[in-house]
Amino acid sequence: MRFANAGPRAAPRSSRLRRGVAAVELAILTPLLGLIVMGMVEMSRAMMAKIILNDAARKACRTGILPNNGNTAITNEVANILKDNSLNIANATLTIQVNGQAVDASTANQNDQVSVKVAMPYTQFAWTQPLFLTNTTIESETVVMMRQR
Repeated sequence: MRFANAGPRAAPRSSRLRRGVAAVELAILTPLLGLIVMGMVEMSRAMMAKIILNDAARKACRTGILPNNGNTAITNEVANILKDNSLNIANATLTIQVNGQAVDASTANQNDQVSVKVAMPYTQFAWTQPLFLTNTTIESETVVMMRQR
């Protein structure tokens, strides 16, 4: 005994039409999703840059508070950290202060405040042409430590 509905069934007309609508929706949303992904990549790269500069400033300040170390040792420490992360020290701006004055750190006495701050343009970190962070400078936190003897 055969049933009338036992053979292959044709898809309802509404589902065939719906397939075209889904393709149009995807075509409309793909550029928006692409921008969101690019923004996420750019912001995460900027956060990574901030962490690298913070590490460089912290390590350089730690070197600067040790006895007999001056601005040369601090600059070398920043250069080493940036080199390890494939960045050029020539693009960085380094600010070294002792008690709020821009002098050589070797002149600091015990318990003087030595501060180090590192800044670099975001274009040095970006993998592509920046879309959202154009003309932005990423700066480290200002790290302040007391001179040791």
